[in-house]
Amino acid sequence: MKQKKLLLAGSHAATTAAATIVEIKKRKLALELFWVGNKKLPLFGVFFQKIESGKIENKFTRNTILSFLKIPFGFIQAGLAVFKIRPDLILSFGGAAGGQVAFWGWIFRIPVIIHEQTSVAGRANIKSSKFAKKIAISRVTSEKYFPSNKTVLTGDPISKDIVKLAKLSANPEVKTIFITGGSRGSKWINNAIKPILPKLLTKYKIIWQVGEGSVDKFKIKNPQLTIFRATNSSEEYSKYLQLADIVVGRAGANTVSELIIAKKPCILVPIPWSYLDEQTKNAQQAKKLGLARIVKQRELTPEKLFDVIENLVADYPKIIKNTKNLVSTDLSASEKLVNLLEKYL
Repeated sequence: MKQKKLLLAGSHAATTAAATIVEIKKRKLALELFWVGNKKLPLFGVFFQKIESGKIENKFTRNTILSFLKIPFGFIQAGLAVFKIRPDLILSFGGAAGGQVAFWGWIFRIPVIIHEQTSVAGRANIKSSKFAKKIAISRVTSEKYFPSNKTVLTGDPISKDIVKLAKLSANPEVKTIFITGGSRGSKWINNAIKPILPKLLTKYKIIWQVGEGSVDKFKIKNPQLTIFRATNSSEEYSKYLQLADIVVGRAGANTVSELIIAKKPCILVPIPWSYLDEQTKNAQQAKKLGLARIVKQRELTPEKLFDVIENLVADYPKIIKNTKNLVSTDLSASEKLVNLLEKYL
């Protein structure tokens, strides 16, 4: 029997794609796996094709024009990748790369499945949904953005290293705070933390993911402080998340999904210019479950952040008691998504 080909594509969903691939490999499905995106997945046995997809940014910066000009180039690259690979099925995780690959899948009459990670919907996924056979969503709140006859709720596939944290019990008191702004860091969070860091270090251990290129800028010698760069290793990231009692961070879809699975009380600072205010909607999901406090970026000051941290610490025993039996719908998301893929393979 000829081995079938599955092409996965996306601009900012490498961890979601990796979790899905791990489930595929667990089932020992006879598939050749291909990943088209901005960066290589930290997995063996997956052929990688990088494309410079570009994107339409929601906030004008010095990179906005350059990013926009990359779109036509990425569009051609995506077409060449699909033509060269000739997959039997395409799974798009959105972003410019995913949207472009989905379009070319439709042109070459290859079935396309889309996965939406957020609580709303990404611009590329909305546009490319017309090319898809099915749209798998992570949150029921995304239903209104897609045709109902194509939409199925699967949840958001999460790394097995993070999923393991769901079984662990919370510490009875706050000893460690994990601060993260994502792979590139967050200057807003970093700048709010730095002035209050000495006060925090008198009470807590701090694990600080400052972002690439900022380690030396914020480096302070203190046995209570661990500063690290972004990591592609889910095992390393889950280690830091496990050590944390509370978390301060942005509200990207995967970040929020991971915090809910691990049941970590958190302070979330949503990026205000995300499409359809995606990050605020993600943060509200965690807040409804009793885990999150939300601080608007325009209100973020060192003094405000310190007060919110202290209030969260004071409420910590009540929060861990109320969320002790919380079970995330994402625990079985990888299995549900791969079940859907198998139907179309």
